[in-house]
Amino acid sequence: MGVFVAGVAIVALVVAGLPSVADTYRVSVLTYNVCAAGNSAGTCVRDLTPERRRTWAGQVSALIRSRDADVASFTEMCYAQVGLLRGELPGYRLVWYGYAKGGGPGREDRCRTLWSDLTPDTAPPDGKTFGMALALKNGAEGPPLRRLLRADHAPASPDETIHPRGLLCATGRVGPRRSICCVTHISDTETPRQVTGLVSEYAGNDPVILTGDFNREPGHDQLTEVYGMGLGDGGYTEVDADSRGVARRGGEPTTRGGRKIDYIFATEADYRPGGAEVIETDPELSDHRALAGTLIGTEPRPRRDGGPWRDSCPAYGRRRRGRRR
Repeated sequence: MGVFVAGVAIVALVVAGLPSVADTYRVSVLTYNVCAAGNSAGTCVRDLTPERRRTWAGQVSALIRSRDADVASFTEMCYAQVGLLRGELPGYRLVWYGYAKGGGPGREDRCRTLWSDLTPDTAPPDGKTFGMALALKNGAEGPPLRRLLRADHAPASPDETIHPRGLLCATGRVGPRRSICCVTHISDTETPRQVTGLVSEYAGNDPVILTGDFNREPGHDQLTEVYGMGLGDGGYTEVDADSRGVARRGGEPTTRGGRKIDYIFATEADYRPGGAEVIETDPELSDHRALAGTLIGTEPRPRRDGGPWRDSCPAYGRRRRGRRR
């Protein structure tokens, strides 16, 4: 996997005027594609045995509690799992967005058939059993953003099936500040630019934590619209984009197949990366791995000034002078 580097050491970042330790706070975030209804490729059906499903809520809640996660997000999730997690995570607020029936058009609703032995509550009132969720330690404020994404990029082949994809955001306290927490799942027919545009409209000037399955590896040209830190044209830092003091586009693989396609992003005006780890469950519960990481929250800065990365990367000045607005 290629790694994009725009580098200077940590000491240079300090010289550039990063906030002192007293001005910062730590935020713990986790994102996980749980592949809860299986998939057409069959890459995670073997993980959804009755024995393994019975361990699901305990394992996932333990991941969240052991890291004292402020924000956890889930993609390819069944509604039945929301209730299972609520029972294991008292005090967390779970926000759900269902945008499809598990199994896809014309196929059985696997969300119901796979999880009904563990809970009778397998579907919300609108019947959309498949989607995504957020778990917020400090609760949520106001109405969430639930948005079905449009196909704004041509599929690889004319006969490719376009599956529903979505974006979910909720507002809450993350550390000492009001923040916007979002999760998305896109394929090659939905662009990251569409996602960040919708998030920006919803968030205004609030800090943003944007997580999920982008189905693109770090070097993909469409992620240039997301990455900041001198690594792209966007305004986001990525939780594991700082490796030994060097800003990069990379990270450990988050899928069984060896691809890094799951991300924890945050607005670069408000956060800098504090490290990440890819977690394997035992037994395996998905063909993805959970991605957990730490964001270092900083004093608020004006939007799009680069935040704590301002002037820290050689490419920074060139990017800002020439960036599209």
